[in-house]
Amino acid sequence: MALLELAIFLLAAVLVSAVLEPFLPRVSLPLVQMLLGIVIYFFVALPHSLSIDSGLFLVLFIAPLLFDESKSANNKLLWTNRSTILGLAIGLVIVLVLCIGFTLNLLVPSVPLAAAFALGAALGPTDSVAVASLSKDIKLNSRQTALLSGEALLNDASGVVSFQFAIAAAITGSFSLANAAQSFAISFFGGIAVGLVVGLLAVLALGAIRSYGYESITVHVVFEVFTPFITFLAAEHFGTSGILAVVAAGLLIALMPHKPTPAAARLKLASNSVWEALVFVINGVVFVMLGMQLPKAVMPSWHSSETSSLLLCVLVKAVVPLLLVTALVVGVRFLWVLVMERAHRSSKPRTGGQLIRDALVTTLSGPKGAITLSIIMTIPFTLSTGEAFPQRDNLIFLASGVILCTLLLANFVVPLLAPKEQADERDEQAVNAAQSTTKI
Repeated sequence: MALLELAIFLLAAVLVSAVLEPFLPRVSLPLVQMLLGIVIYFFVALPHSLSIDSGLFLVLFIAPLLFDESKSANNKLLWTNRSTILGLAIGLVIVLVLCIGFTLNLLVPSVPLAAAFALGAALGPTDSVAVASLSKDIKLNSRQTALLSGEALLNDASGVVSFQFAIAAAITGSFSLANAAQSFAISFFGGIAVGLVVGLLAVLALGAIRSYGYESITVHVVFEVFTPFITFLAAEHFGTSGILAVVAAGLLIALMPHKPTPAAARLKLASNSVWEALVFVINGVVFVMLGMQLPKAVMPSWHSSETSSLLLCVLVKAVVPLLLVTALVVGVRFLWVLVMERAHRSSKPRTGGQLIRDALVTTLSGPKGAITLSIIMTIPFTLSTGEAFPQRDNLIFLASGVILCTLLLANFVVPLLAPKEQADERDEQAVNAAQSTTKI
């Protein structure tokens, strides 16, 4: 009953956020949902100790989100910018894992190195849905859009795989590079193989259904929604990466040719509508949960007895590490994007100011979001010895705080750097209308 009550309040908060969105045009929807989560935490009597199994969390939230992103991706733009996307999705994630891991372990020695690496891996993925739901005043060019969407699609997998290895090392207390490389290869390529097989079987099954003249929209949509869950579970059953399997299945389904018939158009329209609603609810629930998690994560610092001053305790144990980690995430990402953009434009005329501005827009337009929270929430409560996982609440608080900070930067800073030309268009339309009136 407690879980049912929590689910009802989460869905109600998502519904309320959708109603409030038109009245808050300058505030992104994720921020509104996070605020509602904070309100629920303080004013609704819910069992805050209630938790969801980590594996169930991955299946319920990450699998459908990645499947929708992969099957909706622009394959042409992804292929054109493949080298830069792979650099952002894989190279940058590895650099962030190392930088955040060593830095956090140095600043807060009570956080084991493996656990710090896990935080870095969780902060690797960006959230394209968070970007899309930001205030409508952001203008991105085609390359920036391709880079952000492709990065968000692929770095989810690299972040999750890196996180799983870091958590395994933290739980067991041991790490073998040879075993990790072997496990990574099996998980990586095995996950892709399972995803391709399941995706192909799904396409063949739907084709067989259509060949018998059974063009049921309900069956088609339910089958498509069912696909990411069965793909994830099948990959995990064979000991491979369910995340990569879901991405591979979605890309395969998107690449398969489809006959442009009226029935196919109706099926696509219905599918898009269902997925739009499903993704909206999933992301909304995750951001509301993030808002509920923020005060919960900082409570241990507030109730700490080691420091006599409450303000100093919060500042030293929470705010300073949060700001440093956020600055590290944004700074490393900016330098990486700046170098890659400079290499990309080496043969094109450019100005240094414009290059820096474009790199900054790309940097801040990749905030952390639902995937990061979904990953960090899967940190186990205990180690293999039965002891409590060290600094679990602190790690969740840092990840939640970085999500909030990057969303604030994307919401309020990016529109200043890359304003959408809606105002100019409205002015031009007003001028044209005035001229037409004058002629009349």
